[in-house]
Amino acid sequence: MHNQVPPDPFPQPAPPAAGPYPYPPQPYGPPPGYPPPPPRTNGFAIGALIISICGGLGIGTALGYVFGFLALSQIKRQPQKGRGMAIAAIVIASLHLVALAGALIYGVADEARDRKAGIQDTDVTALKTGDCVREFDVSSTIYDLPVVACTAPHSAEIYHTFTFPDGEYPGAAAVEAESSDKCVSAFDPYDSAANENIEIYYMYPQNAIEWRRDRTVLCIADDPAGNRTTPLSK
Repeated sequence: MHNQVPPDPFPQPAPPAAGPYPYPPQPYGPPPGYPPPPPRTNGFAIGALIISICGGLGIGTALGYVFGFLALSQIKRQPQKGRGMAIAAIVIASLHLVALAGALIYGVADEARDRKAGIQDTDVTALKTGDCVREFDVSSTIYDLPVVACTAPHSAEIYHTFTFPDGEYPGAAAVEAESSDKCVSAFDPYDSAANENIEIYYMYPQNAIEWRRDRTVLCIADDPAGNRTTPLSK
């Protein structure tokens, strides 16, 4: 009789089959980066545009050029905004320079033309009786007048002057009233048919500052026709 081992009522699990092991879990990737900050606007470009617009001729033109080119140089070396503003400032400064050059050329040409015509711009404080004036414009403040020979075409003549006595400024109304009376009286010797269209003006110190500087009154006879070639005759 053979002894047999009875079968195990609880069978054992089979050993795992040989094969590749699963990959271990991968680590987390790097966090997403922040975008770079936007480029800022160049300060020289801003300053150049403001100065070139508001600074006017002279210093505004010069600083507009300097700041504009400094801005372009900095923007070229580092990423910044403002290139358009810098170029605009340089263009505006250039236009100012052209305007200034044009004004200077016109002024020089006008002065040369006046000298050729025998016209001498004279400060009102230097005018005297007998001076003839090429054109007399009362629509704006007068600082000087174009004096010519009385035989040349002219519209006005200084026919009388007088000076107030020294003292405190009596006020514009009092000065104007006395100037009017004396200038009208001084024109009586010139009142004739030949001068019937003459208009009388007078220039006087209008405030205390002008009074301290010069108390002289100019009596001016102006012919609206503007084509006189002889002095006033008594």
